[in-house]
Amino acid sequence: MNLKKLIALALALCTCALLLCSCNKGNEDIPEGMQLVSSDYINCKFFVPSDWTPEITTGVLVAKASDNSNVSIQKMTPSGSYSSADAYFREDYFKKLQSTYAKVTLLEEECSTENQKFGTVGNGAVKYVYTVESDGSVYKIMQYFSVYSGYLYILTYTAQEELFSEHLEEVGSIVSNFVY
Repeated sequence: MNLKKLIALALALCTCALLLCSCNKGNEDIPEGMQLVSSDYINCKFFVPSDWTPEITTGVLVAKASDNSNVSIQKMTPSGSYSSADAYFREDYFKKLQSTYAKVTLLEEECSTENQKFGTVGNGAVKYVYTVESDGSVYKIMQYFSVYSGYLYILTYTAQEELFSEHLEEVGSIVSNFVY
């Protein structure tokens, strides 16, 4: 009887050790200094700085810095028939922005429709930077549009214009560590 109890105890301890070891493996995939923001509604891995506050809503993942600068990712099926992400932005999306805000300024010199890479797989993307005026404040917005497996992924970084450059390195890390 004592041998059976000893074997049962040894098996229980081995099982516990295996469970503890397997729990850590999920964290190995999280880049240092970042946290995973995820949702049942969007199948992706969205890593943001660990000191940012995640907010999850249906269809959009958002994280905010302490100064209220924020980044979000949205996955959608593009409407209409556009030849590229650039065509979608210029023929549809930007027109909607212009009808929403009284003042929208596209900063063409900061936009790029070539050689933009998005996510860990380096998928092609287009990047747009613009300002909008809302409630007396000017916000600077940078967006990446990337088409992957039939879906359009839109990453949006928004900050007050004077704070915009403070988080560009973090946003670059968010972009490069994104997993479709």
